[in-house]
This record gives sequence, structure tokens and C-alpha cells, in this order.
Amino acid sequence: MESALYYVTIALGVSIVVNLILKRLGISQIIGYIMTGVMVAYAFDLRHMADSHTLEMIAEFGVVFLMFTIGLEVSLQRLATMKTDVFFNGALQVILSAAIFFAISYGVFGISLETALITSMALSLSSTAVVLSYLKSTKEIVRPYGQKSTGILIFQDIAVIPILLLIGFLSSNGEDIGDVLLQTSISAVLIVGLLFIVGKRAMTWLLHFASSSEVDEFFMGSVLVIVVGASLFAHAFGFTYSLGAFVAGMIIAETRYHHKVESDIAPFKDLLLGTFFVTVGMKIDLGLFVSNFAQIAAILLAILAIKAIVIFGVVRIYSKAKIAFKTAIALSQVGEFSFAIFALAGNYDL
Repeated sequence: MESALYYVTIALGVSIVVNLILKRLGISQIIGYIMTGVMVAYAFDLRHMADSHTLEMIAEFGVVFLMFTIGLEVSLQRLATMKTDVFFNGALQVILSAAIFFAISYGVFGISLETALITSMALSLSSTAVVLSYLKSTKEIVRPYGQKSTGILIFQDIAVIPILLLIGFLSSNGEDIGDVLLQTSISAVLIVGLLFIVGKRAMTWLLHFASSSEVDEFFMGSVLVIVVGASLFAHAFGFTYSLGAFVAGMIIAETRYHHKVESDIAPFKDLLLGTFFVTVGMKIDLGLFVSNFAQIAAILLAILAIKAIVIFGVVRIYSKAKIAFKTAIALSQVGEFSFAIFALAGNYDL
């Protein structure tokens, strides 16, 4: 534990310097964290530490806090006002992209069925962290293409939950499909029901009590208790920590404490998520990257082109070509949750 914290401290120190440089170049801090992981792993010969259980737990809670903040953005009222962008554009984009990537992975590259399925779904997602940060900083989130992009990203974030559940299902070691699906469905309904019915009252009361005390530490502590408590509750039923955090975020999004919670939780989310991307960087094999650079570059360009064409076609159904084109360019990359999906699938030996 001490050695893990020692290396995390070193990595965070290095990441500060790297991200300060990249910020001047207008490059996302996610790239900075991944570069930090590569630098630390090779400079201190720590590639074996990437599989440390302690680091994995710290990194996983970075994803938990990211899912919580996403839940804060996905209130039921907002979903109702953006239903076309979210449920039509978003669903169609994910389904079409995943289908094309699955056909290529399974049919062209000959990847196994399970791996092709996970890969195709992971590649259909775009980067919420990068795109929304850019749209908010440039104030283009209020423009038509910004709204379209946000709607599709919201659906992609919601789609992460069934993808993570599917990974758990694929790792069920030959259990009967019907039994696993039935058990999963009952548990999911029970978790969401309890969190929305009982948890909502408890969360609202706790935030009200903490807010009325006018002590910032109490309010921040209450938020941490809610996030971690909901995550542990979901995990106790066999689901990922992220599911509980996402539902908790949706519940708080319906309260008047939404904006305060979002601003207070941001530093924790960014710090822990940074640790997650550092561990991703620690797993990168530079030798493999260099020796296969041409193939990697070709696959990258193919993915960007396929996603851009799919998104342009989907958005063009109800929007002008200019809006569809800008949305396609904005969302053509692959998102940070793809790393989380691959990492979880790797932990299950899929």
C-alpha cells in the first residue's frame, strides 16, 4: 500500500508538469495523464505496478466519480427535452457503429466473438470528458451542433451501464443464460427502485442537513458518503461501483443542490480519473507501438472515418448538413470509457 501511494504521488507530480506544458499547446489533460503513466513506468521500471490491486481500486473510483458527475447531467427532465437527440440519434449511432466495428473485428480480423463484441461496443463510444470540456470552454454547447453532440454523448454514457453489465454476464463462467439475465434484471430493478424511492429521501435529507449547517466540510463529506455508499450498495448486488454512482447522480440532479454538488465534487473526480489514465499509460508497450505504428495509424484513421460517416448520416436525418458535419467531427474519436471497458474485460480474462 505504501509503495503504491509513493508511486501515485510521483506520478501526480510528473503529471502536473506535463499537463502545464500540454495546456499551453491546447492538448487535453487526459493525454497528459496517459503520457505520465508511460514516463513513470519506463523511468522507474514500474510496468508491473500497473496491475497493482491498490492502484486498480483507486483508478476505479476515478471512473465512479466520473459516472456520478455524468448522472448529475442526466436528469429525467433534461432527458425529456432532448429525447430526439438522446434516444434517436444516440441509440442509432451506437447501434450502427457497434455493428460495423463488430463485422470488421469478427469478420475481417478474425477476433473471437466475445472480444469482438466488447471491442465493437467500446469503439462506438466517444469522449465525454474531452468533447464536453471543449464545448463548455468555447460556449458552443448552446449551438445546434453542441446540443446534438451533447444528446448523443448522454446516450453513450447511459449505454456504458448495460455494456458493463454485459461484461459481467460474459464472465459468468458458463452459467445458464436465462438464470443470469433473470437475476441481473431483478437485481437492477431492486437497486434502482431502492435508490430512487428510499435513497432519494435519504440523500435529500442529508444534503439539506449538511447545507443548513453552513460548514463546507460537512457538505463535502455528505456528498462523498452518498457517492461511495451508492457505489458499495450496487456492488453488493453484483454490479459495478459505477452503476450506483450513476443512479445517485441522477437522483441529486433532481434536487436544488445539483450545481453545488457538481462544483464541489469536480476536484475529486478529476484527481481520481487522472490516476485511472496514469494506470492506462503504465500498461502501454512502447516497443509494440513502434513496431506496429503503421497498422495502428491505419486503424486509427479507419475508426475516425467510420464513426464520422455514421454520425453524419444519423444526424443528417433531422438536421442540416453543416450541423451534421460538425457533430460528426466532434464525436469521431473514441472515448475514455473505452479504456474502462477494456480494463474491466481484461480483469475478467475476456
